[in-house]
Amino acid sequence: MPIILARFPGAFWVGLSVAISTGPLSYILWNLIHESIHGNFSNARSQNQFWGRCLSVLFGTQFAVLKAGHLMHHKYNREPGDRIEFFEPTSIHPRWLQSLRYYFRITLATYCFEVGVGLFLALPTILTKPISTKLSKLPIEKAFFNRVYKPEILAEIRKDLFFTAAIYAPSVWLFGKQGWILGIALLLRAFVVSFFDNAYHYGKEIDDKNSAYNLYLPFRLSGYFLHFNYHRIHHRFPGVPWNRLPVQMEACGEVWDRGFWQQAWSQWGGLMDEPRKE
Repeated sequence: MPIILARFPGAFWVGLSVAISTGPLSYILWNLIHESIHGNFSNARSQNQFWGRCLSVLFGTQFAVLKAGHLMHHKYNREPGDRIEFFEPTSIHPRWLQSLRYYFRITLATYCFEVGVGLFLALPTILTKPISTKLSKLPIEKAFFNRVYKPEILAEIRKDLFFTAAIYAPSVWLFGKQGWILGIALLLRAFVVSFFDNAYHYGKEIDDKNSAYNLYLPFRLSGYFLHFNYHRIHHRFPGVPWNRLPVQMEACGEVWDRGFWQQAWSQWGGLMDEPRKE
């Protein structure tokens, strides 16, 4: 694309259209990586690992980072640190600041964190470990860093970071003055991934590892999302591959909670008061 733009300046609008289209396409890429995380991309463990790493490099981050983050999400679902839409009255931060943080998290922060952690871990461990230890206050945060600091996982992250840089650094250089088109593509990727990834849990009950919404989409469009909208089914049966989720939903008598777009849009409602425990 940058080479075409350099030779044919009139192709600008084509380049911009391609950049805009990468947002939704990025969500397919993330869902394929998600299948690899749960060992559902292939029946062979080595193939799951190989393709998970390759797809994650294209995604702009590292498979080990995505896998650690997602497995922590399953383990600590709707526990402190994984229920971002609730106001924390005991926090030192005022409500307006917590609200800003919430909107940042549902629009950009999920993807930015995934990219940033890889860059952070590229630095010497002697520098990063004291920082991560100091910043990790909650069990989900401590468990995440305990996992990624394992020597074999850290080595994999750094190796894959090299391949990520080998793809993205030349891309920035090739785009040159048109680099903002690449910037738009990455911002849209960050938005689509962050916004939709949080929609499945917004406002759902807390302290329940299976707490998630099944969100209705027309079947073909659902297939485009790799049936990720069967989200409570996925939390209950994470080992079920994407193409079996509709069958699993029917078998266990689950129903749709609401429409996908309605639930996604509801996130703009902002912070909620955390429900009281009886």
